[in-house]
Amino acid sequence: MYRPIDSSPSPLTSIAISPKGSLIASGKMDSEILLLDVKSGKTKRAINGHEGAISDVCFVGTSNSVLSCSWDQTTRLWNRKNIEEPLILKHPSEAKALTVSLKHGKGASGSRDGMVKVFSLRSLKSIRNLQAHRSDISGLAIIDDAQKLVTASYDGTCIIWDLSSYDAERTLVTLATRIRSMTIPPDGSCVFLGLQSGEIARVHIGNTIEKIGLTGHTDIVSALSIDPTGQHLASASWDRTIRIWSLEKNKEVATGNLVTGIASLVWSPEGANLYTADLSGAIASWNPCL
Repeated sequence: MYRPIDSSPSPLTSIAISPKGSLIASGKMDSEILLLDVKSGKTKRAINGHEGAISDVCFVGTSNSVLSCSWDQTTRLWNRKNIEEPLILKHPSEAKALTVSLKHGKGASGSRDGMVKVFSLRSLKSIRNLQAHRSDISGLAIIDDAQKLVTASYDGTCIIWDLSSYDAERTLVTLATRIRSMTIPPDGSCVFLGLQSGEIARVHIGNTIEKIGLTGHTDIVSALSIDPTGQHLASASWDRTIRIWSLEKNKEVATGNLVTGIASLVWSPEGANLYTADLSGAIASWNPCL
């Protein structure tokens, strides 16, 4: 879909798709953010302003405003109408992961020191600082209906928080390996964790403590994404593969191969296509035909 023309392109680090599926945002190691037209694959705009590698990006609402976080220790909100002057939230260390809730008007960004900042989506002002973990934040998700925040970390723990009181409700799991990525299905019933070991763990959020592992990757599971129906999980890995898993059957149903490691992936809003951002600087479009 997109391949840089540079002789030594910057690796891509993250990818997001707009709510209507017309734009892709992708963060780069060289601190730039690309906005691409999905149909043509052409660059519509390059956003510059960060001073370190982009760790994560996401769209905020239908206005196509872009939220980004970076190793420059900031989270920034780029308003489409005034993209040259973003709102800025500062962190005490490198910012690494994002999540937003339009329903509650809140976002959260996590940093390398284990801190999570909950902030207003309107002003980007901090509402609460949570010293959530002992190491890098590797995954964040807000469960809208339950008003919960889920956090995951390199320290091997995944914790659920009350988004109104900001109290930690319980630790969902403690693992002996780093958690490198996280996603939750639309119904918020469980958490999927991509591990340093290459395994994917599914942990139920309810009273059960059942853990189901999906095995197949042979290196770090760098990204996870669940399709809009909640039926299929896509996983990306440094082993240069993407894998599609049937969540009903708990098994792999499709595999795609690339020539380099995959940093991030995302489903299209209607669930027909999957987009991957890789370390060669390219974005690929996949149609799993499930």
